[in-house]
Amino acid sequence: MNGREMREVSSARRGGGRLRFGIDTWIVRVLVVALSGCAGLSCQPASITVAKKEERARLETAPHGYTSETGRLEELRRPEIVRDYWVLDADGTWHRVSLEQYRAAEVGQVLEICR
Repeated sequence: MNGREMREVSSARRGGGRLRFGIDTWIVRVLVVALSGCAGLSCQPASITVAKKEERARLETAPHGYTSETGRLEELRRPEIVRDYWVLDADGTWHRVSLEQYRAAEVGQVLEICR
């Protein structure tokens, strides 16, 4: 066997350079498509002028454990007050914000939010 034949045999044993390149390219393409699909879910910063602030409370039943008193597992739920914080912009659109943003917001002032 000459040197070239040995390289070809050892390359075939490792799976071949071309096959490896094809798999790597395919993986990169899949990752690019997958991550670009999530781009719409990321934050798009926007500045709004706060026209009104509103704190809304609602009652939800939240799980807080499990019991097996009846011989099977059952979820225990209890009522819980959940608070949501909203600001109205000058265009008349309501935006849900975090507690920190709500506290920092003042009517007539500009607030940075994610859309």
